[in-house]
Amino acid sequence: MERRQQEGNPSEGGEAKQRRRIDYDRILKLKSAMAGGREIELKFLASPAGLEAALSTPLLTPLRETQGDLQVSTYFDTPDCALQKAGFILRLREVGDRVTQTVKQEGASLERGEWETALDSPSLDLDQAAQTPLGEHLADADLRSQIGPIFTTRFTRRKAEVSFARAVIEVAIDQGEVIAGQARAPIFEIELELKSGRRSGLFALARKLATLAPVSFSLISKGERGYRLAEGVWGAPVKMTPPFLNAKMSAAEAFAAIAHGCLRQMMLNAPAFENGHEIEAVHQTRVAIRRLRAALALFRPLIADAVFPRLAADLKWLSNHLGATRDIDVLLTETVQPAIAREPDAPGLAELAAFIALRQTASRKILREAMNSPRCRKLLLNLVLWVEDGPWRRKALAVGEEPESLQSLLSRRLRSSRKKLAAKGEHLEALPEAELHDLRIRAKKLRYQAAFFDALANEGRAAKRYRSFVNALERIQESLGTVHDAEATAAFLEEQARKAVRQGESHNPLVLFAAGRLAGAHPDRAALVARAGKALAKALATKPFWTKL
Repeated sequence: MERRQQEGNPSEGGEAKQRRRIDYDRILKLKSAMAGGREIELKFLASPAGLEAALSTPLLTPLRETQGDLQVSTYFDTPDCALQKAGFILRLREVGDRVTQTVKQEGASLERGEWETALDSPSLDLDQAAQTPLGEHLADADLRSQIGPIFTTRFTRRKAEVSFARAVIEVAIDQGEVIAGQARAPIFEIELELKSGRRSGLFALARKLATLAPVSFSLISKGERGYRLAEGVWGAPVKMTPPFLNAKMSAAEAFAAIAHGCLRQMMLNAPAFENGHEIEAVHQTRVAIRRLRAALALFRPLIADAVFPRLAADLKWLSNHLGATRDIDVLLTETVQPAIAREPDAPGLAELAAFIALRQTASRKILREAMNSPRCRKLLLNLVLWVEDGPWRRKALAVGEEPESLQSLLSRRLRSSRKKLAAKGEHLEALPEAELHDLRIRAKKLRYQAAFFDALANEGRAAKRYRSFVNALERIQESLGTVHDAEATAAFLEEQARKAVRQGESHNPLVLFAAGRLAGAHPDRAALVARAGKALAKALATKPFWTKL
């Protein structure tokens, strides 16, 4: 079953999009200036017990007797967070009587730009900050005058250097909190930073740690957590934000940016499961995985290496768990509960709702066990490291010839997908339910794939073609989705009701009666299929937007 609510609208409102915009054009222009100011760091989140378990492993022996230092960091920005929107973080950190000013430059990679300056007092030195790539923004006197404190972090850090697999790695354990006004968020983290040697050694240590201790890899920095806490949205469900790509990127760079964005969406939704937003958190996490799987399909000729099948299978495993819970959530909240609101005294509805609520609780328990399992933790870490340094990426970097451009790959792959959609959509009105469902899935996948390039198709003919194409695909998905949902809901209701009686969880025959009444409500199939046919014709008639990027 599918929820008819928009699954992360690619045409998300401009204000919401602007809040999260990272200007990758500017980042790419400044790339050469970042040499000598790079860091590569991996972060794990843990519970207090998880930190203790990590400390008990032989890997972290050097930290057991290490004394911690209190570190207080203040993050600065303009009231509208202009620095963050441009991909920068500006921070003052105090450790004892030492003060360090840091500029960090975010990007769609595990590597970040980092420039540190020792200061004599805890006051910003914007002249020093202007010597980094942030200087382009600090040249704006009005912006510069608005910079002030936004939030702080306060934590105790224990750290030590360890040698592992021909690399020297600084391991730090942080315990404390992020503070934004009256809002607080706890910090229980392990950070691994490569100091010298090979990146492969850092990645090997990360995999070993994840195997030995119940810790979860995260792409979400303290800084990003602080910004979201200050905005009042930390722990709320997070919708899709189209990645901000550059038309000059190689196909490999574009895939890495897209995959990074999908994984970030998954990780940003993790706290929502614990904050009373479980229904929407399930939905948005599932959308993030669907988007990632759509990206894997789009870029498959480039990325299909020996590791690919296992990762794809594990993603499908996690998606199936989320889907099972999502189906019950939708059935309860969008079919049964509205029916009770319309007819509160209808026979059997309350009993049916109670039974499905029990099923919902059981399904959530299974999902939580899956998401907290070693298999899921390992999957997320392996996905990130594969995107960053998998066999496909090393091969792409090693090849002497010019890497394939993003536009070249899009021309081949999106054109092929559109042809397959056209072939599937012939004589739409005569297609059986299974083939209509397959057509809907193809349209949805193509819509996800097109939506990745929202930021590139933002002007002129490309924008007009893109919007027409995506809107048509969305109408196909919605129309055929309504047809499919009616069939799936009916089958699911009847199955659940019979199960309730068969298993003795309900001896009330009115449960079957109520389920039968709800299952019998069917939309106008012919009208919906006809609407989908018109939308398909529109999508196929629209000239390719990807030729104008």
